[in-house]
Amino acid sequence: MKNTKSTLLGLLLFMSLVLTSCGGSVKGKWSDEDKKRFRKEMEGVSELANFGEDKEEWIECYLSKCEANFASFAEADKDTEGCERIAAECNEVVFSNGSVKGNWSDEDKQKFRSEMEGIPALSNFGDKKSVWIECYLSKCEATFDSFYKANLDQPGCEKIALECTEDMY
Repeated sequence: MKNTKSTLLGLLLFMSLVLTSCGGSVKGKWSDEDKKRFRKEMEGVSELANFGEDKEEWIECYLSKCEANFASFAEADKDTEGCERIAAECNEVVFSNGSVKGNWSDEDKQKFRSEMEGIPALSNFGDKKSVWIECYLSKCEATFDSFYKANLDQPGCEKIALECTEDMY
């Protein structure tokens, strides 16, 4: 009987060692295989190319948040709503560039100005174009948390643009 107990105990220890060494995923620590599957899946998402130089940062944010919220890649892959929420969180993290309402980052301000300079209709303001752009930037910065957030609210931006036009005339 004693020999059977030690054999059974040895078998249980061996099985637990095998299970832990297989590297299965758990919430907060996915296996290398699950991380590999995740990254391979992300390679197939053509829309991520639109993120440009921010693509890798966004993918790593998304992986980190998925790993923290799901026990495995398979579990995350089944929760579309949860993954959409996490993707939106990563958009906030990556595209806010350190901006906050009332104090956008230099990078966000530069992106804003660059985008405005590329709008042909603004040349109608003539020598007041840069004044209008700075008014628009100032009001957007005071209203939105970041350039990214401003881009999500077209009606709000149109209202601000109209205010700046009215301020000039």
